[in-house]
Amino acid sequence: MKKYLFKLDPVLKLRKLKEENCRMELGKLISFLSRIEDQIKHDTSEIQNYYKIQEASLQNGVRGDQVQAFPMLIAAKEKNIELLHRDKKEQEGLIDLKKKELAILRGELKVLENLKEKDFDQYKKALNKEIDQKVEEQTQNWLQFNERKV
Repeated sequence: MKKYLFKLDPVLKLRKLKEENCRMELGKLISFLSRIEDQIKHDTSEIQNYYKIQEASLQNGVRGDQVQAFPMLIAAKEKNIELLHRDKKEQEGLIDLKKKELAILRGELKVLENLKEKDFDQYKKALNKEIDQKVEEQTQNWLQFNERKV
């Protein structure tokens, strides 16, 4: 009997490739979200650091123009945090869309894998039936040969 060949194998390989690409894109989106969250934490800690520096410099004596710089630095960091939160929401939306896309791709891939499995089972049944038939035929031939001998 001929070797097993799944007719939709190229389609299956293409679907696997699409799913793998979607997983990689999702990973990139998640890592970018993580960087945004890290930057938010960093900027928040910088604001606290600016307040500490401002207090220390006020106790040691500082010029007026330097005192004015601290509120501007803090406002800039707060604005940056606000923009980062906006980017974070955007990124979370993209991640949700990519997860839905991945679920659809995974479902399509699973359907093809199930089709391949059913097709392979049919192939195995046909192969086993053919082997059993040949064995039965050889057994009958052997029995007939032995009857003639006797």
